[in-house]
Amino acid sequence: MSEIFLFILLLYALAGIVPLCIRKKRIWEISSLIMGVGGLLLVVSCLFAALHNYSIPVLKISISALYPVTLGIDRLSAVYSVLLGILTVAVSMYTPGYLDRMHGDRRKYLVSSLIPLFLVSMLLVIFSQTLIAFLIFWEIMAILSFFLVLTEYEEARTRYAAIFYLAMTQLSTVFIFFGIILLRLITGSFAYPDKVSGSDVLIPVSFFCLFIGIAIKSGVIPFHKWLTHAHPAAPSPVSALMSGMMISTALYALVRVLTRFYETDISWGYVMLVFGCLTAVLGVMYALKEQDLKGLLAYSSIDNTGVVLIGLSLWVIFASYGQLDIATMALVGAIFHSVSHGIFKGLLFLTAGSVCQAAHTRNIDELGGILVRMPSTGLLFFIGILSISAIPPFSGFIGELLIYQALIGGLMSLDPYAQVVMIIALALFGLTGALTVTTFVKAFGLTFLALPRSSGAENARETPFFMVAGPAVLAGMSIVLGVCAYHILGIFGYPGLMPDLSTVAVLLLITTCLVYGAVYAGASQKTKISRTWDCGMHAPGSMNEYTGSGFTEPVVRFFSPVFRTKITVSKQYHDSFQCLFRTGEAGIYLMKFFEECLYLPVARGIDRYAGYVSGLQNGSVDRYVLYVFLMVIALIIVLGWSS
Repeated sequence: MSEIFLFILLLYALAGIVPLCIRKKRIWEISSLIMGVGGLLLVVSCLFAALHNYSIPVLKISISALYPVTLGIDRLSAVYSVLLGILTVAVSMYTPGYLDRMHGDRRKYLVSSLIPLFLVSMLLVIFSQTLIAFLIFWEIMAILSFFLVLTEYEEARTRYAAIFYLAMTQLSTVFIFFGIILLRLITGSFAYPDKVSGSDVLIPVSFFCLFIGIAIKSGVIPFHKWLTHAHPAAPSPVSALMSGMMISTALYALVRVLTRFYETDISWGYVMLVFGCLTAVLGVMYALKEQDLKGLLAYSSIDNTGVVLIGLSLWVIFASYGQLDIATMALVGAIFHSVSHGIFKGLLFLTAGSVCQAAHTRNIDELGGILVRMPSTGLLFFIGILSISAIPPFSGFIGELLIYQALIGGLMSLDPYAQVVMIIALALFGLTGALTVTTFVKAFGLTFLALPRSSGAENARETPFFMVAGPAVLAGMSIVLGVCAYHILGIFGYPGLMPDLSTVAVLLLITTCLVYGAVYAGASQKTKISRTWDCGMHAPGSMNEYTGSGFTEPVVRFFSPVFRTKITVSKQYHDSFQCLFRTGEAGIYLMKFFEECLYLPVARGIDRYAGYVSGLQNGSVDRYVLYVFLMVIALIIVLGWSS
């Protein structure tokens, strides 16, 4: 069995090497074909391993006895590997058509080469079974994704996004590194630890180092800013993989750390619950006001990371109270939601990429009327929206329902203070769901409906077949995961956690068909062309429609303390009595709170420190001799004091 997984890794590596070595026209189609075959094999083999709960060693390489690099697969890693395989198949179908429409052959070769290598790096992170292996492949994943974000390097905004992402991802690696070193000091080994416990202060420190490292990569607020820069800047297949798979890989790592590495503490659960609620609510609030279509999806990824984090925190809290059934429900809900988020977010990013490429804009205010011009893409985007909005029986509904059930079902077993915390968390969770629906009503309504608001939207045309077929795979999986969730959970050994939605799905389908048939049969078959009611206005155009800002303005105004909205008005008058108006300006300014209050002050502090250190190196030999002399004196004092 391990030979199959080695063969799959070889296929991914081959798909990455082919475009680098062979500069033939449309070589990326061959690369994508090899990658797609690897993804299909991965789905089949990992599904088999997950259903039979196999634990399979794949590879063991030791640089030395101290640094073992071991790869293997168990049920948890098999589940996330299936997700990676499904995304691989979808992206391999979508990418050739997308690259055909890009400019620059070198860029196309590079992207088609780096995508399979990026996928294999994530697969190796999931397969890792030692801390050293995890760290090595985590860093390779970070570097490869940095180069993919830098694809459109001619644009200053892309270079800024890539550098910002590089800084954040390296900060993530630093925290992961410290966490691993501390675990090595605690256990004396680089093997995955097994339920570390005790009163050693290094245990919680190592956990929070790992947690912060993972939180940066998965976009937990306040470490989230890289997503909103990197996702819009990267090509759409890359955005789909970064949001759909890389975030899921980070969440997989958090599940692994929580369920295997430590005997968890209830205080850790409450800390994670605070981060989860903050991330879910603020993520969707920022998504609501975003006018960049890919930026909106990036903020939505932050929101969904918060939802998964809430589920994992509930597992820690209820397990600490001894409520193992409720804790299991929360954990299953978190894992299910992270997997389904990978599916529907990949779907949304791919379809949004098709729209942006066809209309030559990402600005929602410049779109509109796309559904008539790109009906297949519009239908797939709509399925993604139903799923992300947690509408039954789509996959996004399942994980959130399980987390809701855990929140409500376990409430009475907690002490009064914990009940208050849970009720607040429940209210914030509900607010997140309501704002998510509002956000995606805006995204679909202003992008796909009404009249086009730019020449790009006016001239948009449907994408080639395979650019529709790739997202269609993800749309189909989103429906299957939702409709068959009851049976899937039963096969994995968790029967009865939720009702069977297949009956609901069949009833919905029959009802839809009956309504459509009745309307079709009762409607006149004659073609009639007339103007719709226009409220008395003559020939209203696209300028009369809602803009994205106008649609969300009431909500933005209501939550203005969060957005820190500032409305500025300046007026000039011809007379001193301010009666005769001459000119004026007005503006709405939304403060970038975390960027302006957290990132920039830290960056300025580092810049000042670097300037001070640089000033110490002035080239004077006398000053360098003085530094050495002071250091010797300091060493003598310290060593003398310690002796």
